This record gives sequence, structure tokens and C-alpha cells, in this order.
Amino acid sequence: MKTSKEMSNAEYHATDAISSSDVKTVYGKSLAHWKHRATFKPTVAMAIGTAVHDMVLEGGENVIRHNGPDRRGKQWSEPFAEAEAQGKLLMTAADFDLAADVASSVLFHPAGAKMAGADTINEASFFATDPKTGMEIKCRPDSYDEEKGVIYDIKTCQDASPRAVEADIRKYNYAIQAAFYLHVLNCGEMNAKRFIFVFVEKTAPFAVNCVELSEDYMSWAKMQMHKSLADINEANKSQIWDTGYSKGINTIDLPSWLAQDANSTNDF
Repeated sequence: MKTSKEMSNAEYHATDAISSSDVKTVYGKSLAHWKHRATFKPTVAMAIGTAVHDMVLEGGENVIRHNGPDRRGKQWSEPFAEAEAQGKLLMTAADFDLAADVASSVLFHPAGAKMAGADTINEASFFATDPKTGMEIKCRPDSYDEEKGVIYDIKTCQDASPRAVEADIRKYNYAIQAAFYLHVLNCGEMNAKRFIFVFVEKTAPFAVNCVELSEDYMSWAKMQMHKSLADINEANKSQIWDTGYSKGINTIDLPSWLAQDANSTNDF
């Protein structure tokens, strides 16, 4: 296991090892989509999420509040470039204050207090070798309690209710991420046993909901994660990155609910 606490997020993403995002793309879309993935371009929403992470895990030392009214002109572009050169994130006052409110809610929660404490390793990069494929794999957990073997992962969201986060876990393939992170650390003989999602809303009251996937759910996720790794390895050998779609013509049947609607009458 190779571990780096000093490696920046940009340096981590620049390495060639297979990441959680790679595996999720192959599982959720296809090898072709993974091979031709676009260069990552952060959005404002992503920047707020990054700021929340930094405020919870790093004390906000890498986030700068800009007092200008908006992102237009040199009053924004010049200080933004300067902050970026220093490895920091410049945010409008409104976005900074929003991120601070979200982060405060996380820190008020016991899980947030744990992540911000002295017993966790935050924003560290881990590298290992997958024993089945021989490929280099990597992960960068938000927070890792090495003694208890717990990984914490912050997810900003619109709705932190149990039903909503369950839907987000399916939609964004978060289960695959959890399985992959545990796999990377365990390949490096680290004590990784549990993965806890810390969902927090981006609007008041900034509700926090911590969830953990069941044993059955994690078993399924591990199986899909290993299959995706095997698919990537095979595609790299064969130099074939396809979608997996049928080469023939697919037939789409009329949904049963539409068929029922077509046969319905207005007779009561």
C-alpha cells in the first residue's frame, strides 16, 4: 500500500491508477463511455461540495471568500487564477457562506465531529494493486478511522431523507464506490471494515443523515465492482472498448401500464 497525505487532489487525479469513478462509469454506462470520458470540469455545485469537504476535514484552510458581487470581469478572474495557483478555491461570498452553513451542520453531528477529530486520516491518497487483474487502483477517502476501520464519505444533496438518499445511492452508484474504497484499502492490508455515507442537505435546515449499506447490498456491490475491474482489464488487453449494446435491432415492448391505458374505457 502506498499512502500520501501530501498529494493534492489535482495530483491524485493526474495519476493513471484505476479509480472509483472509472469503475462506476464502466458499471453505470459502458467501457466505451469510460474510454472516451471527457476532461473533468468542476461546476459551481461541485465547488460548493469541495468547500464543504475542506471546511469539515481541513478546517477550511483551502477556501477563500471573495467579496465581489459576482464572477464577472477581472475582479473575479484575476484573484481566482491567483487562488488556483496556490491550490486554493475562491468562492463568491454567497457560495462561501452557504458552504459554511452546510459544513457547520455536519460538524455539529457526531459523525462530523469524529471526522474533524484527531483520530482520522483526512484527504489522503491510497494506492494498491488489484490481485486479480494486476492493475493499479487508488482511492482518496474523505475521512478514514484506521483504528476502527471506518471510512466516512460526505455527500451534499438536495434531500437527506432516508427515501431520497436510497434513490441517490442507486442513481449515482454510490454502493460501487463504497465497495471499491474498501477493496483498495484491504488490498493494501489496511484495516477497512465499514463505509459510512454522511448525507447533508444544501438548503436549510441542512439536515444530516448517516447511512450504511446492508451486508447483502455490499456483497452485491463487491460483485459488480470486481466485474467492472475485470472488464476494464480485458478491454485494455483486447483494445476493444464497446458499449455492450446489442449489434442487432432491439425491440422495445409496449409498457403494461400504457397497454392498460389504451384498453381503458370511460364506462363506470
